Amino acid sequence: MSGAVNLFGLTQAQFETFVLVLVRVSVILLMIPIFQSAEVNVRVRFGLGLAITFVVWHVVPPIAPLNGLGPLTAAVFSQALVGFVFGFVAFLVFVGIQFAGEMMDLQVGFSIVNVINPLTSQNVSILGEFQLALGSLIYLASNAHHMLFEGLAGSFNLVPLPYATIQPLLETDVMTFFAHAFYMVFQIAGPIGIALFLTNVGLALMARVAPQLNVFAVGFPLQIMIGLTMMIISLPLLENVLPQVFSETPRELDAVLRAMRTPG
Repeated sequence: MSGAVNLFGLTQAQFETFVLVLVRVSVILLMIPIFQSAEVNVRVRFGLGLAITFVVWHVVPPIAPLNGLGPLTAAVFSQALVGFVFGFVAFLVFVGIQFAGEMMDLQVGFSIVNVINPLTSQNVSILGEFQLALGSLIYLASNAHHMLFEGLAGSFNLVPLPYATIQPLLETDVMTFFAHAFYMVFQIAGPIGIALFLTNVGLALMARVAPQLNVFAVGFPLQIMIGLTMMIISLPLLENVLPQVFSETPRELDAVLRAMRTPG
């Protein structure tokens, strides 16, 4: 049956391999914030997905022909699941960066002012959007997207076509990466949080010493000034924190994908 299909000069096995590769690559690109942005034209994303698929397809060994629509459907869903997990782990880094900015907004007092995030079309805080944009620039400047493409191609060695499984170890690996993402949040938002906590303690002491002082009138602009000052001072820390996080992502992806490998 392998020679029964000859679409575009492809055998059935080659065509099914191309479809499965395209599904995994497309889902991964849909999950990565840089590529899912509304500013990136749909045709560009579609062309990029086809280009990556075409390159990867030439190095992935063809699968044995899948006899019937049922096995092919199961294989497509398996590749969509692998792509979703891969993209989710990569997307979690950007969620952590934005969450760190939202924590900073909450401390400074900017949480009442929202802007539209072009990636999700949702209302987000100002510093959250700023941190996300800055993190995306550092992501590109540190060539982390190169590691992403390498990991995408390597995923076909870790989780070969056509099927994937969900093993109990997968949950542990994902939760470990969640913990690392939260640790990154505190690394980014920690300096501002500590500075504003000490500021609030000082304002509380001033209120006790001088009850006639209007702490709310003084505290709000003081928090903004200290918060923005600490953010400017702590910006160079991102140059050390984020590249380290980006460099650890391939290792996390490796562990997650190995937990989805079909036994045998």
